[in-house]
Amino acid sequence: MRTKILSAILCATLLATGSARAAGVDPANATPVEREQAQEHFLKGKKAFESSDMTTALEQFRASLEIVASPNARLYVARTLRELGRLVEAYEEFGRTAAEAKELQREDGRYGKAAQAALAERASIAPQIAFVKLTIKNANDSTTVNVQGAPLVRAGWTDPVPVKPGDVEIEVVTPGVLPIRKTINLRAGKSMPLDVDAMAPGGGALGGTGGPPAPAEPTPVATGDAHAGRHWMLPAAIAGAGVGVVGMIIFTAAGVASNGTYSDLQKQCGAGPCPSSLAGEVSRGKTEQAVANTGLVFGILGLAAGAAFFTLWVLPHKHASAASASILVGPGSLGLAGTF
Repeated sequence: MRTKILSAILCATLLATGSARAAGVDPANATPVEREQAQEHFLKGKKAFESSDMTTALEQFRASLEIVASPNARLYVARTLRELGRLVEAYEEFGRTAAEAKELQREDGRYGKAAQAALAERASIAPQIAFVKLTIKNANDSTTVNVQGAPLVRAGWTDPVPVKPGDVEIEVVTPGVLPIRKTINLRAGKSMPLDVDAMAPGGGALGGTGGPPAPAEPTPVATGDAHAGRHWMLPAAIAGAGVGVVGMIIFTAAGVASNGTYSDLQKQCGAGPCPSSLAGEVSRGKTEQAVANTGLVFGILGLAAGAAFFTLWVLPHKHASAASASILVGPGSLGLAGTF
């Protein structure tokens, strides 16, 4: 019964960690048949490795490892992963090889060489990968940590985690709290520390049911100001009307003066042309007439512009957004264009 319980626990552990692979028996406890089978796969793997057929080599080395958990087979698994460019996995396998070889070295000193080789080859690829050093604060027994989507064993939270250089996503999940997701950019050969408070995510704690947070209340839109975005139109209307009024005053004053000058010249000159002695008065009359005409133009345009801007200001917003007005100025011309 005890053996069955331990077997069930081991199976559950392997199923819970998808990246875990079945490991064979301890080399010291392997039967002759198991040794022979493992050796057969190992030799096929070495042949494929030497022929640069790394896919086949990896399959054969892993098959050997699943029969007998030899550090020598795991060392070649790490080497094959390195040749395939899977450096993060290779780094992890080199580390496991060194740890297992040192453990078995007590019984068989020959495994010491495998441990030394694994550590040296792991150090050689370290400059090509990056590391993140996590510090998880306020975590509870249910907190989980994922790095690049893969679960991180709790015992390894405080160890530098090897990752592929570039953007790295770290996720810390605690039931009842919104997940914390952080993305950091790491350079090859560099190690970056990262502190995460498992109980203080950006979104805050959830309610007692553990369900999703309640949606935020929409921000009310102010509707009291009917002239929103068009406050400048009223001053523009007043200014336009002012220009128009001034233009009309100039037109009236200059027009009256021009008419008076014209009447005086008509009395003095009669039906014929005016003598040269009256040339100054003739010129003054022409100037007064030009000023009157200019005042009339500015008066009309100013009043029209003022009326247009005032209309835009009082119109409902949906109509005002489609209306526009502009003053056109050109050589010898002045005009008002708009749509209402």
